[in-house]
Amino acid sequence: MSGYRNLLCILLVLLFSPVFSENHWDGYIHEKTIKSTYRIFGDNVNLRESDNLKAKVKKKLSMGAVVTILAKTNQIMEQDSVKEYWYQVQSEKDIGYIWGGLIADYSFPLEHNTILCRNLGVKRRSLELKLIQGDKLLSQTKWEVGAISNESWNHKIYPSSEFSPSPKALFGLTYLVFSEIEYGYTNEQLVSVSSDSKLVSQFSWNPGSCDPPACAESWLVFPGETLLEDTKIKRKITKGKTNTIQELTHSFDIDDSNSHEYYKSEYKWNGTHFQKKETQ
Repeated sequence: MSGYRNLLCILLVLLFSPVFSENHWDGYIHEKTIKSTYRIFGDNVNLRESDNLKAKVKKKLSMGAVVTILAKTNQIMEQDSVKEYWYQVQSEKDIGYIWGGLIADYSFPLEHNTILCRNLGVKRRSLELKLIQGDKLLSQTKWEVGAISNESWNHKIYPSSEFSPSPKALFGLTYLVFSEIEYGYTNEQLVSVSSDSKLVSQFSWNPGSCDPPACAESWLVFPGETLLEDTKIKRKITKGKTNTIQELTHSFDIDDSNSHEYYKSEYKWNGTHFQKKETQ
């Protein structure tokens, strides 16, 4: 099997494996980490005296407010097909209970604003993002990504000034997608912020994955960058292109040191979106 066919097989399995029943993630309920701090995803969230909706409200928490997770309770609640635990949390000097679906699973600062990320669970198979300034909502978006874990959140701020007209910001959100060929694989979604502060989901890419003996790895090359030649893996130099992100994918066979094939995709910036163009 050629390296290109190997790559296609990997990508097809990654894309379609989550649709089958009785997967290892079917009973998975994503959790918050005890003793870690999180931000409130909802608005005017009730901090309650106990872990149920009928309990007395101690305090109202605004969007973006910081809480510390003290303990996970045994109470699970499902709303809109999102299933999460109730948690005991601390907000400043107050201690109470909040349903996990009202707490962001990941957050990070973006210039003078904050990005809030929410995992909608294995049933919804989606991510929801909010861009806030203080406790004010500027924009929100959601998209389907497959069943994802809460284990490997990360982000990277990319140089938006390399594109014209420049988006206000450009970042990559990294998360772990459950998969049949491995426990899971890392995916990164690129998201831009428009001049009017709207979140725009762009494209996703997979830095690397394996279904032995077939494996693949990828690199992004931005306009001002150069990906150097690597003779060990027969990779040629790739120079950045104006207003374009290049994705170079290397497919190889771990049992055959001479098996190296490359495939390139280009994402051309049109001022609003990155339009994909594939080249061999």
